[in-house]
Amino acid sequence: MNVQQREWNFRKGIIVLGILKEWRGFDIASRCEKITRAIGLMPLRSPEDFPVVVNSPCYFGFGDKTRPPEYWSDPALMVKIQEDGFYRHLQEVNDDTVPYFMPWFGTGVLASAFGCAYKDSPGYGEDPAIVGRCIDSVKDIARLKKPRPHSGGWMARVLKTMEHARKHSDLPVGMSDLNSPLSTAAQMCGYENLFIWMYEESEAVHDLMAVVADAFIDWVKAQKEAAGEGLDESNGLQGAWSPKGMGVWLSDDDIVSVGPELYEKFVVPQYSRIFGAFGGGSLHFCGNASHQMENILKIKDLKAVNNSTMYDMEAFSKLYKSMAGKAAIIIQDTAYFDIRGYFKSLFEAMDGRLDGVMIASFVQGSTVKNERGEEFDCGRGEFETCRQIVAAVRELTAERLSRA
Repeated sequence: MNVQQREWNFRKGIIVLGILKEWRGFDIASRCEKITRAIGLMPLRSPEDFPVVVNSPCYFGFGDKTRPPEYWSDPALMVKIQEDGFYRHLQEVNDDTVPYFMPWFGTGVLASAFGCAYKDSPGYGEDPAIVGRCIDSVKDIARLKKPRPHSGGWMARVLKTMEHARKHSDLPVGMSDLNSPLSTAAQMCGYENLFIWMYEESEAVHDLMAVVADAFIDWVKAQKEAAGEGLDESNGLQGAWSPKGMGVWLSDDDIVSVGPELYEKFVVPQYSRIFGAFGGGSLHFCGNASHQMENILKIKDLKAVNNSTMYDMEAFSKLYKSMAGKAAIIIQDTAYFDIRGYFKSLFEAMDGRLDGVMIASFVQGSTVKNERGEEFDCGRGEFETCRQIVAAVRELTAERLSRA
């Protein structure tokens, strides 16, 4: 589809904006429009057209020394903390954040439903987490059964929290973390076992990936029912609202650990099946997956690639050149100390048009990173960091458009 066709489709309303038009007096519809245009690879009309979403305060507990352990056991507390956080953010920061409730319980909910040992969070900087595998041998794979969403592991707790939010909050409700089938399989088997079995027990790994993908689809459907979402839409995917036609995301950090032949063989078919079930989706990973660019483009119904660059601008440049004009690019780093320096390097890595690109940063209080990935407390308030991110992106976008 060319630019003219996309523009016509947008104006005719074929790409439909989400339900939320305003929240507590704040205009939301214009933010949704910007994100819709970016996911649809529409041309930028002005620097303000470039979507800048800054997530603060973050929905997760990792790195947050103030988050109490009750956050994960008391649905009312989780809802209140997120409501208050969004309200303060919208008062302080003029970005493109679209508020929604994120029922956050770490990255191991699906693995817990298969039987992996799971620990509660003690709070104050930690999230709930998987602490043990549930598959010790290839024979265990043959005995696997899909978990039931309302009774498996931590799934019931997630759904209870979602149902509470839908009943008692004015925030739209999104889905919990959607750790990918690849990453979930690694939690279930242990990384060493899974990677060895990919070579030595390929039929068993095919079976494993199929069962996990089936369970993933069932789990997403159960959450969408609890949230009141349609299959091909979402109130929020990993901190960012998504338009109709992109109903799911996969957090696939282990894409960086697997060779391209194995990824194409075991992973691509299952992700195509998942994205097809929900009208399209977004694939997230942190770091450098340059060796997987061809495989990513083989995933059917891929609408966006969500990457945390970790300041590897050479790898990000390869991602940009591979994906530009083919899938939207969502850049989802944490905050860096030298904000303008980071974004200047990022924009230099994107040596073409900015259509189909958006920022979705995370700001964790006064914690920032330097270019070497070292974390430290910079003493700068989180909302000041947010405002500096928005200002830097707007300035650099204006510079780029002035040269077009």
